[in-house]
Amino acid sequence: MSTDGSDGDRPRYVVAYDGGDRGRDALRWSAVLARSLDVGLDVVVVVRSDDPFSGAYPPVGDVTGVIAEQARGWADEALAAIGPGVDVRADVRTAGSVAEGLLDAATQTGAAAVVVGADGGVNPLGVGSIARALLHASPVPVVLVPRRETPERVDHLYVAVGTRPGAAAVLTEAWQAASRTGLPLHVVNLVDVDESSGADQDATARVQALVQDVRTRSAAAQVSVEMGRGRTVAEAVGSIDWAAGGLLVLGSSRLAAGRQTFLGPTAARILRHVPVPVVVVPREAPGSRS
Repeated sequence: MSTDGSDGDRPRYVVAYDGGDRGRDALRWSAVLARSLDVGLDVVVVVRSDDPFSGAYPPVGDVTGVIAEQARGWADEALAAIGPGVDVRADVRTAGSVAEGLLDAATQTGAAAVVVGADGGVNPLGVGSIARALLHASPVPVVLVPRRETPERVDHLYVAVGTRPGAAAVLTEAWQAASRTGLPLHVVNLVDVDESSGADQDATARVQALVQDVRTRSAAAQVSVEMGRGRTVAEAVGSIDWAAGGLLVLGSSRLAAGRQTFLGPTAARILRHVPVPVVVVPREAPGSRS
């Protein structure tokens, strides 16, 4: 199922959809991302395969056909919701878990990212079970979108950097994305927070040098540096003037396996307070170039 012609050279995002509020958030934001970043979408509805140890009670007979029909209905609903002007396809897959089905789809389609809606709750970017599984296993970036009204377009790119290992890789990736899309890049410098936690002075100096290096290479992109002021991550995030059309890039924990995502403690605290969608990029494999 598809609307509009598919461009084989256009990056594609896999979008998780389940017919609920979280899925509708993912659809709305992915449509904004598609129009802003010129990407195609593969909306994926995952039907969990039968577990022989989780039979229904009381017995209701075989409901496989009913579930498959509902999933196809959700896929059609997703296509209609995306609207015109977006290269979008929909697929129904069976897998042992939703995360497994999404990652299989991402691998088979060569997706550039997986988009998932945030869980409900007091935090705009609450991480539910599906997002958590993706953030611990995905070899491609995971885009977590918040429970709030969507802007017309994504028009600002943010990247958060601190003194932890991996800052160079995520900063370079964000700068390349800004250069490719023409979006202004805002480097959110969290060194103040790290310094208050006892960060090594050499590590602080390295991050400052990295930021300066990006600024000197900014001929193809507008780059600004915003200091996240505060003794805690919450205070630092709150001190930033986030644009409504912003998108934040975060790096994975240094504990993540090569080319996989893993949400570290600092990134997890950022998610509790940031009001914009977040892209968590996989950690570079050992020995790879950033």
